[in-house]
Amino acid sequence: MRAVRDIIREAAIRCNVGTRRQALPGGIEETAFRLLKGVVDKYNYDNLLAWTQNFFICRTSPTIHIFDEIDSLKGENNLFFKSEQELNEHVIDAEEYENGTLAMILNRPDTVYSITSPVSGTYSWSAHLVDQYPEQRIQEMQRYAVMQHIHVKNLGKINSIYVSQSNKDEFYENVQLSYKAPADYDRYSRNSAVFTYTQKSEGEWLLVIKPVVAAQKWTLKVNYNQTVQFDMDSELPIPDNYAELLIVALAHKLAIQFPRLDDAQMARLETEVRVMVDNVRTPKSEDRILSRKPYDFGFQNSQMSQEELMSGSFF
Repeated sequence: MRAVRDIIREAAIRCNVGTRRQALPGGIEETAFRLLKGVVDKYNYDNLLAWTQNFFICRTSPTIHIFDEIDSLKGENNLFFKSEQELNEHVIDAEEYENGTLAMILNRPDTVYSITSPVSGTYSWSAHLVDQYPEQRIQEMQRYAVMQHIHVKNLGKINSIYVSQSNKDEFYENVQLSYKAPADYDRYSRNSAVFTYTQKSEGEWLLVIKPVVAAQKWTLKVNYNQTVQFDMDSELPIPDNYAELLIVALAHKLAIQFPRLDDAQMARLETEVRVMVDNVRTPKSEDRILSRKPYDFGFQNSQMSQEELMSGSFF
């Protein structure tokens, strides 16, 4: 464990911004904290902070909604219920009626419910077939009703996704899905082993995979980096080499913000930052997965694609 204040103080000392005998001035400490947050976010996004790596598993689904504290996809004044009984048990209030609240039952996107008030002060649900409401709001409700929703805390970056014919206790025959940008995703066929995602808000992601892959009822494993949440009084659970990396990187940032070093000292500090980053990155680069090329059957230069390997067919 390393206290955030200790990291900031050590970094300030190394760039002659602070001393061991006196507390840092408030302005410098606040600036150092802001810079440290930026350093941690950048290194985490660059996959340098191994302790933030995590994963979750779920069933395959064409669309997967990952959220933490914010659920923006639900939409304003939209309600979703697990069953018709839950819908009928909901007590409708005047505010919901005045706001034009609509409701839908999960996995039943063919019907939407609006609120009627046959008698002043009393409210009830009125069912409508979706084709009577072709507007965008209903389309978004339909998509929300059928997607898989998974609560994951502090998901900062999706690194890779694998599908696996696995049981509860073991992964085997893993196949990695390839990431494609949202703008290019529709170019690929329904059975392509590809995925895309968009970040909808802080901690909220929309993950999409092709329907043929999603229909296999396989296990989906999503590898990701957790965001690092801390304040000035926090202690970070990090190994010593990562603490040293953050100290050196922060010292470099502070030296730029508050110039107290000569050119030679600044050059040495920049070199130290590069060496620390390389020392952390090298073991991770040696851990890369080796991917084999498509198998050549020996006639007409025929090769099996990843999709054919997954589906067990070859043409």
